[in-house]
Amino acid sequence: MAVTVRWLLAQRSLGLRLRAGEAGVGGAVTFVMTTELADPTPWLSGGEMLLTTGIGIPPDGAGCRDYVQRLAARGVSALGFGVGVSRDSAPSDLIAAADDVGLPLVDVPLPTPFVAVAHTVIDELARRENRSQAAAARAQQRMTRAAVSGGPSATLRELAAGCGGAALLLDRGGRVVLAHPAGAAEESGRAVGDQARAHPASSASAPRGADTVVTQPVRVGDRGYGHLAVVLAREPAPVDHVLIGHANSLLALDFEKPRRLRAVQWRMNAEALRLVLSPGGAAEGVARLVADAADAHGVRALVAIGGTGAADDVVAALRTALDDAGRPAFVVDAAGGVVALLGADDDAVIAEALLARVPRGLRSRLRVGLGSSHPAGAVAEATAAGTLAARSARPGGPLVESAALAGRTLLADDGARDVLAGLDRALLDPLRAHDARHGGALLPALRAFLENNGQWEGAAAAAGAHRHTVRARVAKAEEVLGVDLRSARVRAELLLALLAREDD
Repeated sequence: MAVTVRWLLAQRSLGLRLRAGEAGVGGAVTFVMTTELADPTPWLSGGEMLLTTGIGIPPDGAGCRDYVQRLAARGVSALGFGVGVSRDSAPSDLIAAADDVGLPLVDVPLPTPFVAVAHTVIDELARRENRSQAAAARAQQRMTRAAVSGGPSATLRELAAGCGGAALLLDRGGRVVLAHPAGAAEESGRAVGDQARAHPASSASAPRGADTVVTQPVRVGDRGYGHLAVVLAREPAPVDHVLIGHANSLLALDFEKPRRLRAVQWRMNAEALRLVLSPGGAAEGVARLVADAADAHGVRALVAIGGTGAADDVVAALRTALDDAGRPAFVVDAAGGVVALLGADDDAVIAEALLARVPRGLRSRLRVGLGSSHPAGAVAEATAAGTLAARSARPGGPLVESAALAGRTLLADDGARDVLAGLDRALLDPLRAHDARHGGALLPALRAFLENNGQWEGAAAAAGAHRHTVRARVAKAEEVLGVDLRSARVRAELLLALLAREDD
């Protein structure tokens, strides 16, 4: 908490006049003290405004320069010179030295007591502190009400508003699970995650470019639930730490809900997911509830098939693993297997970490797949992609991702046309959606490339575009699909999937 030299000069009742160092009038004044010492710097910590009548200031130019340079190096914000006592004005050498280093030099007229300057600063600092505390109290009240009615996401929203920055909630692995504003996850997620992982059990505050990142572990006793982070475009003030601590406590309370209530929430989540996956779909409100499993980029489904008679154990293990990671638990035993919803950014490493909670003997009987990324509202489609991947996996074998299906699906399922149609939806619908969003022509270019056996001249003629354009579009399609078009098997299955779609 501080006032600036500029603000102090604007207090007309003091009659202060700037003589030098205009470049530094934006500096913060945290304290005012009087001194006549020739070198007061051993008793200073920076941010002070010094008031003097000039008794201790050397009379020569070299001494004035040395005096001013020591003050500036110590971080003194301003020098107030009392005129009309021992001198009628500040020495010209002192004025020149102050101008050289940008240290504001202020004339304090004889009618203005030094103590009046000090009281003006002290009173303003107290007023600002009181105002800040009142604002913090109001922000805490809003945050508490938001936590009761809206849970962690509402808590983050009020924390971001109270601090004037971005607020993020991370799981135990340092991945962002909630953020406000939403774009903060992409802008700061990596730096915030790195800091949280570097300080897993302690608070930390560190610069990141022009911003400052503050992270705190969310813990109750020995049990950790993740990290709370705030990104500010300035140094955090004491009131920011108060608000961050309050939000941390509210989040910890939310995580520590009684297990009975959490079990009820899990059952509600499972029923909502079951409705979304049912043939008739679900009401819009239910679909929005299930969409809470998504992250900023969408949702994907982890599907486990097999383990006859032990589906409840798989469901319980995945729910517990998601809950321990501080993630929403949407897990259900559906007709095609056990389905668990993950965020679009969750990869096979995270999925395998969740599966590690499944008893080893049971895991050895499961075929597991991880579907491709879909929009938050396309849960059924995401689940279909995950189910298709699981059908291609071996019992007890490694998890299979949708991106790895091309080149192996015909060998894994007897219903070739159904499989190819499913492959088309899982892999090529995202490409169609990409074309629709960006007005592109990636799919026609890919089709021309596949039908012409990778020959660029023929593909260009079929697509009606220059071969360099077709080459660029095919490269982009390969990136969007996440496949390797150098594989003949991949090319063959993608072409068959396209043909199957055309014949339907």
